[in-house]
Amino acid sequence: MTSNSPEHENPTASGGRPVAPDARPRQGAGTGAAPTSSPASASSTPASTPAGTSSTAPTTSTPAKGGTAPARGGTAPAKGKKPGKGSGEDWNVFRTVVVLVGLVLAAFGAYYLILGTAGLPDTEASPANPTLESQFRFFSAMMVGVGAAFITIAIKFQWANMLWLVCLMVFIGGIGRVLSWAFSGTPNYVLIILMVVELAFPPALLVWHKYIAKTSDLRREFAQRG
Repeated sequence: MTSNSPEHENPTASGGRPVAPDARPRQGAGTGAAPTSSPASASSTPASTPAGTSSTAPTTSTPAKGGTAPARGGTAPAKGKKPGKGSGEDWNVFRTVVVLVGLVLAAFGAYYLILGTAGLPDTEASPANPTLESQFRFFSAMMVGVGAAFITIAIKFQWANMLWLVCLMVFIGGIGRVLSWAFSGTPNYVLIILMVVELAFPPALLVWHKYIAKTSDLRREFAQRG
């Protein structure tokens, strides 16, 4: 015997509430149904970026190959510039004079080395003193060495900073002649001329060298600025 109550016509869920007959499970709620969104629409959606950051990546422009990169720190001074023509001519004249000085000194030294005290003026009648001859010929050889030093400095001009040394040797020799004049009397006029040259020429040569070096630096600086 059946009852006509609504409870027998529609099955009820727990709690006495009716269940809709056309109810379907929600999408993705434990079922194997495929998602409704297509892969194309999913790929077209940009990826989410953190807050506060730009979505576009910064681009850095690189210079094209073979182009010239911009110079840093302004225009660089030209490298390897040689001194001007006038400066080179000054150095050539100076080196020529130094060679001539060396040749004169070496020639005098060789002359006295061979002849000894007999090569000096006003000594023809006096007999030779062996001790004086020995000392005189020794210093004559030293004079040859000083002359060779002048010539070497002129040829190998990288050694020009040693010019003051040989000039000082010649200058001290002139002072020795002054002392000889003061303590032993007046020598022959030829030796007086040599004394004046030995005292005046070395300082003049050093001043000339300093002047050419200074003017060469100024010309090089003006050339770099131009």
